[in-house]
Amino acid sequence: MSVEDHIVSFSLEVNVEKAYENVRRLETLLYRTLGLVRRMGLPDAMEDQIRDLQRLLAAVNSLRLAYIALQAARMAAGDPIAWGMAAVSGASIAMTADEWLYDMRRGSPL
Repeated sequence: MSVEDHIVSFSLEVNVEKAYENVRRLETLLYRTLGLVRRMGLPDAMEDQIRDLQRLLAAVNSLRLAYIALQAARMAAGDPIAWGMAAVSGASIAMTADEWLYDMRRGSPL
């Protein structure tokens, strides 16, 4: 009887494309549902909160798109248009965040 040593190697690949697609679909469903709820004649305070939540969802979506643009720019190493799109997406996110923070400060009693 002999003992043999064997080396086993594993390669793991994770595909998250389906998860990305499902998150995007869920985000769309939530955004549209909130839009319908807003149109139901709710008190102004609730409508304002729903509007803020929709703006937050739009900002998260912009962040997702900027990340995708950055990935595309990195994959297209040296492509100035891809890097330009990534830069514009980042600037758009920064401006959206600034507007949102300004509105929050304006609406608060501070």
